[in-house]
Amino acid sequence: MNHLSFDIRNSNDFLEKLIADFEDYSNSDNSSRIALNCAMTSWHLTEWIYHEFGLEEKFPKPKDFQKHIKGLCPSLQIMHDISNGSKHYKLDFHKPKIKSTERKEGVFDNTFDFTFDRTILKIVLPNNEVLIFDNELRKTIEFWTEYLSQKN
Repeated sequence: MNHLSFDIRNSNDFLEKLIADFEDYSNSDNSSRIALNCAMTSWHLTEWIYHEFGLEEKFPKPKDFQKHIKGLCPSLQIMHDISNGSKHYKLDFHKPKIKSTERKEGVFDNTFDFTFDRTILKIVLPNNEVLIFDNELRKTIEFWTEYLSQKN
C-alpha cells in the first residue's frame, strides 16, 4: 500500500484516477497538461501493479515486468515515451520509440469525431505514421481495466 498518495492507496485507486483524468481530458479541448498527466498515470500503473501484486519472483526487476506489459499493450510504450519525454528536458538514458508529438489545431471542437478537422494531439512514429493520443490512451485504459479485473 502506498502511504504518500493521500487516498489513492492501491492499483485500483490509481486506475480510477486515470479514468477520471481521461474524463477531464475528454471534456477539455485536448489539453496537453491533462494529457501528460494521463500518460504518466497510465505508465506508472506498471510500477504500482508490480509492487502491489508481488511480481518480483516472476519478474526480478520492475523493468522486466514493464517490458512484458509493453508486449501485451504496445500503447504503453507510447505512454512510457511521453512520460519520460515530459518529465526530462533531455532524454539521455531512455531511447523513445516515438519520433515526436504535437498539438494540431483544427476547426472543429472535440464534440466532433476524428474524421473532422478537429484539434488533436498527434504522436508521430519513426516511419511517420501518425497516431492520435486519445486512441492510444483509451487502449491503455481498456488494457489496465481488464488486467486488474483478472487480478482482483
